[in-house]
Amino acid sequence: MVRLIDTLTVERVDAAMFRRRGNPGTEMARTFGGELAAQAVAAAVQCVPDGFALHSIHNYFVRRGNPEADIEFDVVTVRDSRSFALRRVVGRQEGLETIALDASFHTGARGVEHTLPCPPAPRPERLADYQPGDPGYEWFAAIDFDPCWSVRRVPDTFLGADQPRQQMWIRYGAPMPEDPTLHVCALTYAADITMLGAAMALYWGTPVQTVALDFGIRFLRPCRVDEWLLFDQVSPSAADGRAFVEGKVYDRGGRLVASVSQERMLRLADAA
Repeated sequence: MVRLIDTLTVERVDAAMFRRRGNPGTEMARTFGGELAAQAVAAAVQCVPDGFALHSIHNYFVRRGNPEADIEFDVVTVRDSRSFALRRVVGRQEGLETIALDASFHTGARGVEHTLPCPPAPRPERLADYQPGDPGYEWFAAIDFDPCWSVRRVPDTFLGADQPRQQMWIRYGAPMPEDPTLHVCALTYAADITMLGAAMALYWGTPVQTVALDFGIRFLRPCRVDEWLLFDQVSPSAADGRAFVEGKVYDRGGRLVASVSQERMLRLADAA
């Protein structure tokens, strides 16, 4: 538990500047993108008035993050109204921009309500944790995750192996505080864990070079990341060395709680 909270914690330097200390000695070659985005969100949420809740983010990964170096997040107020607030966050390492994120907040209002139904999927209790031999496990294992994260992949035999799609159940296995801000930051972190898998679903074993270019989330309903969440992901298109991935996140009750999108550089290794 301490490790996840520590990962999502940023130190306030002044009213609109925050710092995240580096991790000397890590074996990571670059900072995990979901971690950078979650830390930028953690900075943004501290710069809006009470009563506003995060409803969407969109960010660009400008440069690869150095996990050993400190990163500073500058938060700029773009808009404040009675019901909406927009903050722009720029993360810099050694004077160079690493991430640029826009975060939009809303006070909420009465309105119509509907949701797409949750797609069929085996319950997480019927599945095993992601393990060696599963498609993409090597990439997954290379990221320095808190061991409390549990990821359970729905087998291709259930989804069909002829489409660029995957399903994952994800949960943080230790109880988390009630703080909704922490759950939003943790969902931002978790949403980037498995997006590559949908883009690669038809191509496992093909040597490629890949990196996330951008990342967007719409937070549709409150949820807890210490309870099982189903990530249903599909890659509608891959062309010109890029792949686009969309994902929907459902809670165990079948409610759609978030929508995620990402574009990745995905080029053949011999095309570099």
